[in-house]
Amino acid sequence: MILPPVWLVKAINAFRTFLIQFNRKLFPGNVVLYEQFQNFWLLPSLYVAAKLDIATLLKDKPLSAQELSEQLNVDASNVSRILRALVSQGIFTQKRDGRFAINGMAKGLLNEPGSLRYMVLHHLGPVNWNLMSNLEYAVRTGNEAFTNKYGMETYEYLKEHPEEYALFDRSMSNLSELGLAPILQVYDFSKFALIADIGGGEGFLLANILQQNQTCKGILFDTPEALVKAPEMLARHQVENRTTVVSGNFFKSVPASADLYLLKNIIHNWGDEQCVELLSSIHKTMEPHGTLLIIEMVILPGKEPSLAKLIDIQMMATMVGGKERTAEEYRTLLQESGFKLTRIIPTIAPICLIEARKNG
Repeated sequence: MILPPVWLVKAINAFRTFLIQFNRKLFPGNVVLYEQFQNFWLLPSLYVAAKLDIATLLKDKPLSAQELSEQLNVDASNVSRILRALVSQGIFTQKRDGRFAINGMAKGLLNEPGSLRYMVLHHLGPVNWNLMSNLEYAVRTGNEAFTNKYGMETYEYLKEHPEEYALFDRSMSNLSELGLAPILQVYDFSKFALIADIGGGEGFLLANILQQNQTCKGILFDTPEALVKAPEMLARHQVENRTTVVSGNFFKSVPASADLYLLKNIIHNWGDEQCVELLSSIHKTMEPHGTLLIIEMVILPGKEPSLAKLIDIQMMATMVGGKERTAEEYRTLLQESGFKLTRIIPTIAPICLIEARKNG
C-alpha cells in the first residue's frame, strides 16, 4: 500500500477544515448546531447495520429490503428505513430498482482487514451508549462515569463480562489495523534487535512489525487475559519463533534487555500518577541505550478540530484518570519518569509516535 506523505494529508485536512468552517459561518449558529446533532440518529442506525452484518449480505450482490428481511428475520419496512438513512450519508448505496448495495464506506463494516465493524459495535453498543448518558456525572464530580454507572471500573467490568471483553478486544484490533500502515511508514524498526510491546494484547502491532523486519525479535507483554489469543496471532504472521510471550503487571515490572519498548494506546488509559509509575518501571529496567516509543494521539494547541479532543471525552467517561494529552504533558510525564522526549513524529493517521530515551 502506497500512502500519501504526511505534509500532503495535513494540507488537505487544513483546506477541508477551512471549507467546513467557512460553510458554517454562512448560516445562523442554531441552524449549524441543529445539523451537528443530527448524528444522534445516524450513529444508532450505523450500529444496527453493523450488528445485523448487513454489509456481508450485500458483499456479493445487491438485495432488496424484503430479501434482507427474510435472511435477517427483521422487519422489511424498518430495515429499508435504516438503510435509506445510511445511504443519505454515503454509507451503502441504492440501485434504481430499489435494491441496496455495498459501497466504499460500507466496506468498512465487512469482517475483513481494515474493518471498523467491531469498533462500531463496541463504541456504539449499549454499554458505551448508556455510559455517555452519564457524562455529566464526570464533569460535576471529576470522577470517571463508568464506575458510577456500572458499579465497577472498566477493566473489572470487562473481565466479568467475557462477551464485552471479546468485543472490546476486537475493536482494539480494528483500531490497530487502521493505524498500522501509517506507523510503519514513518518509523524504522529494523535498527532494534529486540522489541518489547508492553500491554500489546494479542500482538497485532508487534507481529506486523516483526513480519516487516525479519532480523528483529520480540517480547509480547500483557496480562494473562489479554494474551489468550496471542499464539494464534503470532502464528498467523509466522513470527512465533521470534517472539517470547510474557504475562505480568506492567506497574510492577517489565521484561528486561529490550532495545525498544513500545506503548501503544496505553498511557491515555491512566492518570498522571499511574503513568509515571508505569514509565518509571520501564526506565528502571531499560538499558542505557534503549528507546521508548509511545504511540498515542497528541492534542495540538489551538482551536482546530481534533479527533484527540473528542476521544478525550471518551477517556473522561471511561477510565479513572484517563485522558488524551498535549505534547507538553507528555514531556512532563517523561521527565518525571527519568526520560527525555527526543521527538514527536506525526503520521497521516490521528496518532503520533512519541520517542524518548533515558536522561543522561
